[in-house]
Amino acid sequence: MRPIHQERLSITKTRPFFIRCGTAALLAGWPLITGTAEVSASQALDIVKPVASCASLAATDLTSIGGEGSKVTAATETTSDGIPICSVEGTLAPTINFQVLLPSETWTQRYLQAGCGGLCGNITLRSGASDGCQVLTDGSFVMAATDLGHQGQDASWGLDPQKRTDFAYRAQHLTSKAARTLIAAYCGQGEKFSYFNGCSDGGREVSMEAQRFPDDFDGIVSGGPAMLFQVQNTLHHG
Repeated sequence: MRPIHQERLSITKTRPFFIRCGTAALLAGWPLITGTAEVSASQALDIVKPVASCASLAATDLTSIGGEGSKVTAATETTSDGIPICSVEGTLAPTINFQVLLPSETWTQRYLQAGCGGLCGNITLRSGASDGCQVLTDGSFVMAATDLGHQGQDASWGLDPQKRTDFAYRAQHLTSKAARTLIAAYCGQGEKFSYFNGCSDGGREVSMEAQRFPDDFDGIVSGGPAMLFQVQNTLHHG
């Protein structure tokens, strides 16, 4: 597994750990990631500004990540919650849509990928568990999310084996690779720390990430993962 850098976590024992951010305490109680975390001051990282234009990202080659037909569909200078960003949208073959928000003036070498709940089918660029954290609200993070390879809440996509695979694990993994490719192209370097935050199906998504691709993220928040249904549908629902 990718080493956990000591920015927010200091693992000491085999127990579920808490992450604190301001007054918020985030519980990652997923049994496959254990340990206690002592709160430490956020490591100071320099702001890194772009070395390329936002528009140039439209030409980024993603075929080595998602296969033929994978491409950037839009690269636009805009703002997110008042922070100047380069918003990049794209498709990873066959039908995985993703979006990456790259701060143009405030990036401190951190990356956060956000999961989505339910059957997904849309791109949700919100990180509920870290709501109010300064490094999230001040534009310190590059953020990314995906619709998991289908659009809308019609569950008929589940009849397609490829879409089931994309939903199960492929979309989140490829989105992380696409986001890192765009970060490197835009900023001239990769991130220093990377995280994933998801709840419900988002919790399942990051649980699968940690099991299948443990080098993708330094730390995760797996909230209420929609898995272990024997327990969820009996003990918890009861």
